[in-house]
Amino acid sequence: NKKLDVVVGTHQHNDHVSGFVHCENQFKDIIDQVWLSWLDDPDNKLAQQIKIDQKNLVSQLKLIDTKLRALNKTNEILSDMLGFFGVSGNDPEIPAKGIEILKKIGKKKPDYLKPGQQIDLPGLPAGEVKVYVLGPPPNKTMLFDKDPKKTETYDPAFAIAQVNTARMLSALDNYNGEGDIRLEEQFPFNKSFKRTGAEVDQEIVDKYKNEQWRNIDNSWLDQAGRLALYLDSYTNNSSLALAFELVKSGKVLLFAADAQTGNWLSWFNIEWQGKNKDFTTRLLENTVLYKVGHHASHNATLVQSLEAMGHDELIAMIPVDKTDGNITKKNGWKMPAKNLYKRLKEKTQFRVLRMDDGFADECDPVKNKATAKWDKLKGKPVIDNKNFFVEYTVHE
Repeated sequence: NKKLDVVVGTHQHNDHVSGFVHCENQFKDIIDQVWLSWLDDPDNKLAQQIKIDQKNLVSQLKLIDTKLRALNKTNEILSDMLGFFGVSGNDPEIPAKGIEILKKIGKKKPDYLKPGQQIDLPGLPAGEVKVYVLGPPPNKTMLFDKDPKKTETYDPAFAIAQVNTARMLSALDNYNGEGDIRLEEQFPFNKSFKRTGAEVDQEIVDKYKNEQWRNIDNSWLDQAGRLALYLDSYTNNSSLALAFELVKSGKVLLFAADAQTGNWLSWFNIEWQGKNKDFTTRLLENTVLYKVGHHASHNATLVQSLEAMGHDELIAMIPVDKTDGNITKKNGWKMPAKNLYKRLKEKTQFRVLRMDDGFADECDPVKNKATAKWDKLKGKPVIDNKNFFVEYTVHE
């Protein structure tokens, strides 16, 4: 029977772990072991506290979303972000369930990985392929990508976000007439300041309402989108990032998941046992395959790290679908990000693969033979549009 030696659960977003919920039966009895981040470790007190804070924030944002929908004032950013946590509309919390399934589905107990670990890749002779754990960082500043304050909670960013969501929920109740009458209401303007009847200059009111650029009544609702983006950025930053080294040749395959700035920066602070202090840089310099982070978004590939990737055999693979509704809609996501996309093609000598098109612009070895330097490699990618896969073999 076919089996999978290792399955990696990177982080709790729908597009990374929902398959283990929808297709759980197909994965049963074929997985030997699962690798997860230290943030999923049930015995790690710090991880569990962060998990509780994260779950509370998701729940509050879901409630805000429900109240906004009731007012016919849906926040598009909030709805999009909640979709990645499987809590938009009436859907269950799929990503969290996916991680729980992964914890139980392997024949062996899961391994919860921390930065600095060096592991032999299972299924191969010892020492043939080494796996180096890069992130997520255990450092709170880098995990949340901002300077923490000395507060009672582990991370002040979560505390601030939760206070803001609680205040917004209260404000929505007051906006809808559900809140308590108090001297200090959570609302831009307390009801006591509202003027009606003879107190109101109707000409001023009409001018205000008829000229939309003057209207700021609902501007405060945009805070919901900002809170959702904060949660999304944190979750991406919690990605399990791994580098696979083919020991004989020293070539490296880099998988950063959706890691953002704080995660990437933390790699250079890792103290690798038995390695030089610049070992992380060496891993980047020897990278021959980079699975581009977060669909090639603008903030998920650190400039310092990409510039360090100078191997003559470097190729990049972008998991992006240009027909994704989040990309095609008005003011949609800019993926791949224009400048990053351009630099990836330059750094790889026009050897960039995409999930949707196969070969990226100018990277087709037949149409752009003079530009795309695939002849330098021992093998070319296989693009199978019928069976929906792109395959590339890294040779020693």
